[in-house]
Amino acid sequence: MKRDQLVSELDAYFRVRDVRGDEWMALFDVVYEGPYWKDYVEPEWMKSFNGLMVRGASEVTRVATCVFPSDAILRRVPAGTFVFAEHPVDDAPGDVFAPWARATYERMRTDGVSVYTAHAPLDHHPEVSPSVLLGRALGLHEPQVFSKMAEGLPGGAAVIGASDGTVADVMNRLQQAVGAEVPVALGLGQTIDEARARRAGKVAIVAGGGASVEALEAALALGCTTYVTGNALSPCSIPYVRQIHEAFRARARAAGVSVIDGTHYGTEKPAQLAMVDWFKQRGLEARFEPGVPERS
Repeated sequence: MKRDQLVSELDAYFRVRDVRGDEWMALFDVVYEGPYWKDYVEPEWMKSFNGLMVRGASEVTRVATCVFPSDAILRRVPAGTFVFAEHPVDDAPGDVFAPWARATYERMRTDGVSVYTAHAPLDHHPEVSPSVLLGRALGLHEPQVFSKMAEGLPGGAAVIGASDGTVADVMNRLQQAVGAEVPVALGLGQTIDEARARRAGKVAIVAGGGASVEALEAALALGCTTYVTGNALSPCSIPYVRQIHEAFRARARAAGVSVIDGTHYGTEKPAQLAMVDWFKQRGLEARFEPGVPERS
């Protein structure tokens, strides 16, 4: 398949041209020391930080999906690979996000590796959103979406619905959905015995970096009693990020909410597995490139 045809289909599927105000526009200056990345990315991508980021070979036969493209992933994929990812950066334990080295950009340019990213458009998607997919895996009843991540897109990036099980049941289903390599854990000091005894009730799923007071308040307004996310327990050396997580935990504790953490990587992994099938349906060879959970 021609690269431009594939990009056009992805742009339409994710409504990339409609997105406005994705948070990455404010994060790149924090992540990168120096603007060298601007020498390699597509000017059009910089308008919304979604879509074709790095332009590689004009013909695509092989696709790799991943949550966080790391230097290791971008250097090991074969020449000519079309990389699809949620994030335009790596995830570094203790630092949240990490840049790609200049040498990695040079390797992509030399070997025709393309990178396409969909952040808010993926999180808002009605079919392959990480939160939507986890809601199905957890068997939530009457799910509804909430919590917008960007303007110009319908729906929201989070899901809430009723569960028939206990908090421990939700944990077990989440573990099955994200894979054995992902550490699923209870937050706020709740024990597994307490989780077995407590009904999950209304379960909110805010996949990825959903440990914020703003997202929690939106979930509480909808009756949330169990909150599933990916960064409530993440270690981080950046003070202002730690403050966000601490404020979230304090509010969740005050509200009496059970918190289940499946890591940022783990809770967004199902979407990348689903996209493997999407690419295969178009006759392309596709595989998921595993990363490393930031809390292991």
